Amino acid sequence: MTMVTESKSRFKLGAPALVLSVTVLIVGCSSPSSPNPDSTRPIVVSAADFDLPIVGDGASKLPTVVKSADDVEVKVTDTSRIIVLNEAIAEIVISLGFIDKIIGRDATTTIESLTAIPKVSSGHDISAESILELKPTLVIGDTRSGPPEAIQQLRGAGVPIVLAPEVWKLSDIQPRIDLISAALGAREFGKKLTDRTESDIDEALSTLDGTAVRPRVAFVYVRGTASVFLLGGKESGADEMIRSAGGVDVGTDLGLAAFTPLTSEAIVNANPDIIVVTTRGLASVGGLTGLLDLPGVTQTPAAKNNAVVSIDDDLLLSFGPRTGELIVRMAKAFKMLATKN
Repeated sequence: MTMVTESKSRFKLGAPALVLSVTVLIVGCSSPSSPNPDSTRPIVVSAADFDLPIVGDGASKLPTVVKSADDVEVKVTDTSRIIVLNEAIAEIVISLGFIDKIIGRDATTTIESLTAIPKVSSGHDISAESILELKPTLVIGDTRSGPPEAIQQLRGAGVPIVLAPEVWKLSDIQPRIDLISAALGAREFGKKLTDRTESDIDEALSTLDGTAVRPRVAFVYVRGTASVFLLGGKESGADEMIRSAGGVDVGTDLGLAAFTPLTSEAIVNANPDIIVVTTRGLASVGGLTGLLDLPGVTQTPAAKNNAVVSIDDDLLLSFGPRTGELIVRMAKAFKMLATKN
């Protein structure tokens, strides 16, 4: 969404996502299926064009007891005042029908419908004092939420905190939805949301052309204002989305770790046909020209053909209810650029 704090050999990427009335927008072009009249602009996939599915009514069957992803048993007796500490978590809570009960969010949660909800963090680190002031009855985050001292302080004050597992691949989506819906006392709606999400993903995967040439795609994570330049690799999260959309993740192909410094040698060796970048990352380096002028990038086929797909930060790595439609739109973008090139 979302950042750069190392967590278990990964980087904390906001994440946080997802579903059905999606449009792939080419800046300056009215139709996602028509040629891009301005090859100096990237294809843009915007979270604003994705509607979250609502499958629940916000009703809870309480009390409920769940085991948080950090192995702490948590008893939930009240879901009337919820704080969400992650964009993807917020999406699931909203899809289960609990949007009216969200009273706080972290700074990486940028869903438009929560704009007026108070923030309880500065950047990625939550403020225990800000959370306590809101008198929450339930706090939901994931294992990247922190710092640990703040989590301990809140639990010491009696606040129920449920941390969901991180998600970096499609198969991890169900356990997260299951845990969150259980914590909310909405297991039946959680099952409906899981079924719908998995059905959308299966349908998206079934539409891919298995005979088509798979373009080499690089996920480049940049924050120019912080001088952060990284190339995605195995288990970055983006690798799963690139593969699912019919591309070859070049970082994984080269055996790179989840995030590797973006050097001239690394990107030239990767030789991507297409570059995927987050919207805020692209803006931080001055747009398409700044991205393609980075050392080594200018020598790639992607740069020579201006083949860049920009995806909103809070959509690309959310792995939530809109994942199936995102796969469809990424696949269309890859096919369009491969055909153009």
